[in-house]
This record gives sequence, structure tokens and C-alpha cells, in this order.
Amino acid sequence: MNKTLLARLLALTLLPLSALAEEPAKTAAPPPPPKWYDTVEIHGLADAYFSANVSQQQTEPNALRAFDGANGFQLAYGKVTAQAAPAPVGFRLDLGFGPVAGATTFDHIQQAYVSVKAPGDVIIDGGRFVTNTGAEVIEAKDNWLYSRSLLFTWAIPFTHTGLRASIPVPGVEGLSVMAGLFNGFDQPSGVGGLGAGLTNKVGSPKMGHLALAYSGPANTTVTLNGLYGYTDATQPDTKTLLDAVVGRSFGDLSLNINADYGRQSGKQYWGIAGMARYAFLGDKFRVSGRAEYFDDSDGLALAVLSNKYWEGTLSLSVPAGSNAEFRLEGRYDRSTDANVFKGGTEQGQGTVQVAALAWF
Repeated sequence: MNKTLLARLLALTLLPLSALAEEPAKTAAPPPPPKWYDTVEIHGLADAYFSANVSQQQTEPNALRAFDGANGFQLAYGKVTAQAAPAPVGFRLDLGFGPVAGATTFDHIQQAYVSVKAPGDVIIDGGRFVTNTGAEVIEAKDNWLYSRSLLFTWAIPFTHTGLRASIPVPGVEGLSVMAGLFNGFDQPSGVGGLGAGLTNKVGSPKMGHLALAYSGPANTTVTLNGLYGYTDATQPDTKTLLDAVVGRSFGDLSLNINADYGRQSGKQYWGIAGMARYAFLGDKFRVSGRAEYFDDSDGLALAVLSNKYWEGTLSLSVPAGSNAEFRLEGRYDRSTDANVFKGGTEQGQGTVQVAALAWF
């Protein structure tokens, strides 16, 4: 009798354990989708420099420069960015302040566009965005050298306002096609109260854009751009701009070459620039150089001067952590056919600059 009772008690004790073992494992509930404000990234930058022109009075501007034309201590640019990746809808807003903003923004807006991610990973942007042409960008921190090249300054636009689509090429990793339609070059532009103020030469004439971009191993990049149409609504003739950029890294050495050709109203310009950068001691400091030639014999790019130009730049950059950098740079510009420096009395110009860059 005692053995039977003991067996029954053991069976009752083990029954819940066997039942639990037979139950299927419960899966964790999927996390809730993030709130929209959790997907927004905020970034900013500050750009300041000191410039000395060894060829002229410091009160005179540095000719041919994009954003570093003034000498002495200068605050060049401050920018704040808010962005969210398209999933399927996103946006980007860049607000700029300082002298750089006067040349690259419309009422302080450098970029403001909405992005839509369509099937096939096609990205469609509508609004104002920086140009896809050229080897350098508006933000100095993202360039190898502090001063911008002649090609960046005179051969290409800074921004466009309109539509563009980026389309990955199926079966070829890293290859994409871009197509766009926009108002032209930097229209509308300007900052109210700065210089010439706001300009709005926008009308029915437009400009089209086709590009082929490849990004591969060893930081290999190839970008080919073709633009055709009206630079703004007041132009009587269309403009053609062809732009090519090729870059590659070989360990600590990085190389880049940029070529541009422009044609409008029977006039043309062309130029080529080569850049190199070498990182020393595990990227403790970097030495960069640039050499370029720009032929504007027809006076198309500079509007009033028919000339040929070349420049050479050497730069030392020292990172300060992951969000700041100091640069020391020397540059020499030369015109071959006319005196354009020192108030039109010299053919050469030398500058020395120290820059401090910080970002988050």
C-alpha cells in the first residue's frame, strides 16, 4: 500500500515538468518601431582660419579663392544639420552661417530636401542639394586641403534646386546611375543683407544631369557627370559641363584626379587637378598636396578675365581626436597671360594659412 502511494505521488510530482517540456518555446515580442524623433541625427561644424598674403597688403583680398579670400583672423563657416534616412521617407536640412553661407546658401539654407526610398533601393530627392560634381565639397573638414581648387571655385556650381534620382545598377555592386532636373547653377542663392543679397533667376528654362558613380575596394571611386541646359533663366544659351573624378587608396597613400570641361555661347574652359595625401604614424598627421591647371582663355568661367592659371598647394593636417583638426597650408597661384593679383599688377600670389576645424 505504501509503495503504491509513493508511486502515485512521484507521478503527480513529475507530471507538470513533462507538460512544461512539451510546451513550445515562447518567442519574444518584436520591439516597437522607433519614434520619428529617434531617427533624426543632428550634426554641426565650425570653421575658422588665419590667412596671410605674402604678395600684397593684408587688407586686399586673395584673388581667385572660393571662401578664403579675406586675410587675418576669420570665422569662415558655421553649420547645423538635421537629417533622417528615408524609411521610406526622410529629409535633410543644412543651415549655414558666415561668409561661406553668402556664396553657397539661399537665405542660410545650404540643403533642404525630402528623400523617398522607392522599390529597388531607388532614392528620389526633391528640394535643394549640393552638386554631385567636383572632387571637393563646401565643408573644409571633408577635403584634404583647406583652400579649394580653381576647378571647385570656377568650373562647377555649388548647389542645385530641383529633383534627382539615384538608381543602383542591378548585378554590379557599388555602381549607380543618377539623373536630375533642376533650375541650373546655384539658383536661387544668396543671403539677405550679405553682399548682393538674394538672387532668384528662376523660370521655365532648366538643366538636366546624368551621372555614373562607382565605389569599390581600396576606396576606389569613379564619378562621371554630364550637365546640359540653362545655368539660370536669364541665359540666352545652354551650357555643357563635363566632370570626372577618380580616386584610390594604396595603404597610407591616397590619390585623386579631377577634370572639368565647360562650354557656352561658343566659349569654353577646361582644367585638371591632381591631389595626394599620405598619413604618417598611424594617421597621427597627414601631408597633402595639390597641383592644377585651369585654361579660361575665352573668359567664360571668370566672366571678365581671359587667362590661364595654375596653382600648387601643400598642407599639413593634425587630427585632434575624432572631431577636430588643425591645418597649416601654403599655396601659390600664377596667371600666365595677364596680371590679376595685387590689384592687377602681378601675375603671382602666395598665401600661408592656419585653420581650425571642429564638428560633431
